[in-house]
Amino acid sequence: MQKNVPWALSSDEALKTLEARHEGLSDSEVKKRMSHFGPNTLPKGTRLDAFAILLRQFASPLIFILLVAAGITMLLKEWVDASVVLLAVFVNAGLGFYQEYRAENTLAKLTTYIKERARVIRGGSETEVDSEFLVPGDVVRLAYGARVPADARIISASNLFIDESILTGESLPVQKNTDTVSDAAGVADRTNMAYAGTMVVDGTGLAVVSETNGRTEIGRIAELVKSTGHQETPLQKALSNIAWLIFIGVSSLVAVMFFIGISRGVPFLEMLLMASAVAVGAVPEALPIALTVILAVGVMRLAERKGVIRNLAAAETLGSATVILTDKTGTLTQANMRLVGIETKEEAIAGGAQKEDTSRSAKRALLEAALLGIDVTIETKGKEMLFGGRSLDVSIARAAHAEKFDVAARMKEKHPPLLAFNSTNKFSIVRNEHNEHFVIGAPDILLQRSTMSKDDFLAIEAHVKKISGEGKRLLGVARLHGHAKDNAEPDDAQKLDFLGILIFRDPIRPEAKGALKRMEELGARAIMVTGDLKGTAIAIARDLGWDVHEGHALDGSELRALSDEELKKALPTIKIFSRVTPEDKLRIGKILREQGEIVAMTGDGVNDAPVLRSADIGIALGSGTDVAKSAADVVLLDDNFKTIVAAIEEGRRILANTRKAFVYLMTSCFDEVVLIGGSLLVGLPLPLSALQIIWVNFITGSLPALSYAFEHLYSEQPSHSRGAGAIFDTKVRVLTLGIGAITSLLLFFLYYILLAFEIPLEEARTILFLCFASYVLVVAYCFRSLRRPLFTYPIFSNRELNWSVIIGIGLMLATVAIPAIRPIFHIEAAPPLSLLWIVIVWVFFNITIVETTKWIFRSMVTTR
Repeated sequence: MQKNVPWALSSDEALKTLEARHEGLSDSEVKKRMSHFGPNTLPKGTRLDAFAILLRQFASPLIFILLVAAGITMLLKEWVDASVVLLAVFVNAGLGFYQEYRAENTLAKLTTYIKERARVIRGGSETEVDSEFLVPGDVVRLAYGARVPADARIISASNLFIDESILTGESLPVQKNTDTVSDAAGVADRTNMAYAGTMVVDGTGLAVVSETNGRTEIGRIAELVKSTGHQETPLQKALSNIAWLIFIGVSSLVAVMFFIGISRGVPFLEMLLMASAVAVGAVPEALPIALTVILAVGVMRLAERKGVIRNLAAAETLGSATVILTDKTGTLTQANMRLVGIETKEEAIAGGAQKEDTSRSAKRALLEAALLGIDVTIETKGKEMLFGGRSLDVSIARAAHAEKFDVAARMKEKHPPLLAFNSTNKFSIVRNEHNEHFVIGAPDILLQRSTMSKDDFLAIEAHVKKISGEGKRLLGVARLHGHAKDNAEPDDAQKLDFLGILIFRDPIRPEAKGALKRMEELGARAIMVTGDLKGTAIAIARDLGWDVHEGHALDGSELRALSDEELKKALPTIKIFSRVTPEDKLRIGKILREQGEIVAMTGDGVNDAPVLRSADIGIALGSGTDVAKSAADVVLLDDNFKTIVAAIEEGRRILANTRKAFVYLMTSCFDEVVLIGGSLLVGLPLPLSALQIIWVNFITGSLPALSYAFEHLYSEQPSHSRGAGAIFDTKVRVLTLGIGAITSLLLFFLYYILLAFEIPLEEARTILFLCFASYVLVVAYCFRSLRRPLFTYPIFSNRELNWSVIIGIGLMLATVAIPAIRPIFHIEAAPPLSLLWIVIVWVFFNITIVETTKWIFRSMVTTR
């Protein structure tokens, strides 16, 4: 249990504990406390500068191999080879830099919530200071429109309402008072506290500052954001692992190959050059570029559907997401309380059943009475009337306007309340122009003060409890017989004539129900995580079509009572977490990730920032706070829940296209190793020059890989693997190793046969170069689908791939056909036309190999 927390103390006790007084601190006390507590500013995070991000691009083991190869070729004065390798390095580094360089400004955005002026009482006088100069013990004045400058215990309040949605997610402002609450109360239930960064929307009050800077609630969130790093995405983890495997494998193979070549009598410098070329050939240098383009194009496609991805590398995580932690207010609901029903006393007695004999005029009379207690601003734009003020007041004004009441005239003519609403009385007393008096407020309070039979009382009381449990807010209306004084007392509201209730609800977003269903079809499970009450959350979930009951929900206190092991066992059945704190959200996400889930988190408030940052993928609403948007990976510009589905669908496409590019590029990486290594082992002349290997791998073969970014063929079925397995699953591994090994061995066998049939060495090398380059280009069509046969989809429907192949073939032919270019690539003459049939047969043969491997894999999966 906490001791001496300000909300559990009376106003006088809080002042005494903080060594404060109503007349405020003296200047000397402020100076002393400032030196002890420090300025009232939030902790600042460290940001990576652009140069540091650029340097990090060269830390990849693949880039290291390329840099070593470039260094060797420059030492050997092979300037063309070195230029091509360095081009690969800097293109990769440039795109990687673009991918990672984004605004690291979450904490800077947080500080905007308390950079305000504050009215403070010091030495008996009221003055205005920058909020950063406040200290614990200062007495501050809270007034309409002001942002609360620090966490403070309220010591006086007059109709004080504060919007705490940035901290709690609650859609309605909270009325504040000076009453004590339990020391175990959560932030949303501390009605005697005002928190830094929240907004005063009505009334006035005085409060004594209890916490400043990083010790405030918003400061604790800032600390969480500061200490919570972004999780590596599945693709980043997988690429890192593969990069190191390639580095170790290539380094070992090249070392063995180099010593074999030396032992066979190959000149040292020639073998050094060839070893560097094989190293370059075995490294899929086009892979990072292709993946970056795939991600970038996916990002642009999603932007057209009103979703902005702020982190390229996180785009593919959307396709892997298995759990979505979604907020309620403003995400599943519209964060806008609306009048959804008016029930007369008779209808309330009947449990809400509509009475046929209930006249429309009776309900209009209830609405007209409710108008007397509202306070709204009105702005006219053409024929449209815009209302501003508290959510319930605005909702009543809109309903009255729709019923043809002249709301503007009534706001001008209405009398001030005889008794203002406050949290103690929970009702107000108002009167109309006919001097009729009405009492408007909490239905349960009005019932206790009304005259009716016991049966009617119990029936209405049960109905009120039932509606409240459905997540609805209620406003009761009663008539006061006789007349109340202008300065009415609460006891004046006796023997009331209960007239009926107005029912309000924060409606669900129209698209949310269908979007959640679609997400489940895509293999993602949604869990509601909200700061609202459990009953309200369950009611909203049922409206969304979820089959939920009490056993499917945990509130914050129940959650905190569970150990991590107990929570892990409970998670499969839990659909709702209510009354949760930022720490609770972090814990839920952490445990889900430990269970192998890939977690997406939606949110819009400051309280969502830590989890948005720590989740595998953070999704913020465009109407949310700057803090949430800065911490998120994806921002929904239109606040449309369907855009989340679009994001997941785009993630599926990104995943599919990533797999295609990986298989396509990796299958040809074996070719150079087998060709060069095999030739050295059996004593054949080296089949390809270093530049030919680099040219085919980086220039010619890269173009089709990039075109997969525009591929529209993909499966909606989610991967059942987690982490790296979601990208490089069994299918990808089988196809990569199977096709790569077979085509590489056959390519070496082709070279061996060409020489065995006594075809001149230079012609054999040229034919081999053409076979190598052409098959790499053409089989790109086979990899448009890693499962479907080639002729079951429109082969040439990817226009970008068509152009890539055409350009690649053009570059290949120019290499062997243009006399000025041939010497650069160590090609002595164009091949005779009589041997070109070998190239054509080789291409079709490789298409058959790829399609047969796909068929074998399909058969294996089908028979399981």
